[in-house]
Amino acid sequence: MASFQTRGSNGFRNSRSQITPIRATLAEGNTPKSGRSASGRVRVLMVAPSVRVPDTLGQTLHQLALAEGLAAQGVEVTLLCRCGTARTENSVQLEPVPDWGLPGERLLFTRLAAVRVRELLATNSFNLVHDRGYLFAGAGVREAARAHVSSVLQIDDNWLRSETTASRLARSWPYLEAARRSCHEQVSLATGGFAVSRTLRQQAAHWHPDATGFSAIQNGYDVERFTPNAEPLGIRERLGIEGPLAVFIGALGPWHGTQELVALARALPYLAIVIAGGGFGLTLPELPNLHHIGRLERDNVPQLLAEADLGLAPYPARDYGFSPLKIFEYMGCRLPVVATALPSVREATANNALLVPPGEMADGVRRLLDSPSLMRRIAAAGHRFAVSERSWDRTVEHTLELYARFA
Repeated sequence: MASFQTRGSNGFRNSRSQITPIRATLAEGNTPKSGRSASGRVRVLMVAPSVRVPDTLGQTLHQLALAEGLAAQGVEVTLLCRCGTARTENSVQLEPVPDWGLPGERLLFTRLAAVRVRELLATNSFNLVHDRGYLFAGAGVREAARAHVSSVLQIDDNWLRSETTASRLARSWPYLEAARRSCHEQVSLATGGFAVSRTLRQQAAHWHPDATGFSAIQNGYDVERFTPNAEPLGIRERLGIEGPLAVFIGALGPWHGTQELVALARALPYLAIVIAGGGFGLTLPELPNLHHIGRLERDNVPQLLAEADLGLAPYPARDYGFSPLKIFEYMGCRLPVVATALPSVREATANNALLVPPGEMADGVRRLLDSPSLMRRIAAAGHRFAVSERSWDRTVEHTLELYARFA
C-alpha cells in the first residue's frame, strides 16, 4: 500500500499519531510566530496562476479541494489564481491574476503573478508560500525567497515529459534547455515541497537533487460526492446502451492513452465506451460504440459513474508520475478499474485495480467482463481502499504535516 507519510528533516517518517498535535499547532497558533493572523492561525499564500476558477479540469478541482480542506482545518488560505475578481469562497480568499485567453498567455500570467505575489507578501503577514509549480513558473518560490518567507513547491506531474509530449517545439534543444533550467530553479528555490507520488519525486530529483527530500502526498477525492448511491444520469437511455458500459473521465490529452480507448472500442464492439472530458483538439473516429459527450458539470460525474460497469484509466508507456483523480473517483463509486500498469498507477492504486501492460486494455476489460465475481472483488477492494486511503482529508493531513516543518 502506498504511504502518504512525510519525512522529517532527519529523514525518518513521521508517525500518523503526530497529525492531531500538528493540526492543533497550526490551527490554534500554539506556537506564536510572525505571519500568524490576529486569531493566531497560520496564513498561507497559495500561488496557482495556471488554475482557472471555476473550471472542471483536474488541476482546478485538486487545488480548490486542497485549499478548502486546509481552510476547514483552521489555516487561513489566500489562493492566487485566474478567478476574475477577488472574493471569498468556502473560507478561501481568492485573489485574481489577469486571464485574457490569449495564445501564449502562460508566460504572461506567470510574470503578472510574480508582481501580484510581491504585492501580497509586502502587504500581508504570510508565514508560508505554497507554490503550485509548472514549467516556466516559480513566481511563488522566487518571491518567497526574496522576501525571506518559507515556501513549499507542489509538483503534480513531470513538467518536462508533459511538455515534450504535447509540443514538438518543446523537443527542440533551446526550448528543452530552458525548460530544464526552469525545473532546476524552482526546486532549488523552495524551502521544501512535495510530489504527488514517490515515482514523480524520483523523476524530479533529476531536475535538482533537493527533490529527494520532498514529501510524497497523493491526491484525494470527494468521498461525499463520489459514492455508489448516486442517481443515474440517464446516459444509457439517451444513447441506447443496453450492454456493458465503460467510462473514461478526463481530458483527451496526449499524456492519456486516448488511442487505447479507440483500440478498445474496435476490439470489443459489444462494449459501449463513454468519454466525458475536453478534447484538446483531438478528433475521435466515428464508431457506433464510442461516445464522446464532452465535459460534464461536476455533480453529473458520479451520476454517469452510477450507470457504468467499469472505469478506464489508460496511459502511454511513458510514466508522468500522476496521482489520478479519475481512478479514486471510480473506486469511490465502487467501479472496478482497469488501468495501465505504470509505477505511478501501481503506487496510486496499491494494486486495488486490474493493471495491464500498455496497449493491452482490451485484454483486461475482456477478462473482467468474463468474470463477474472478479469484477465484484476488485470493485469492493478498490472502494475500501479509496475511502480509507485516498480521501481529501488524508491529503490535507499530510499537507499539514509538511507545513508544520516550515510554517
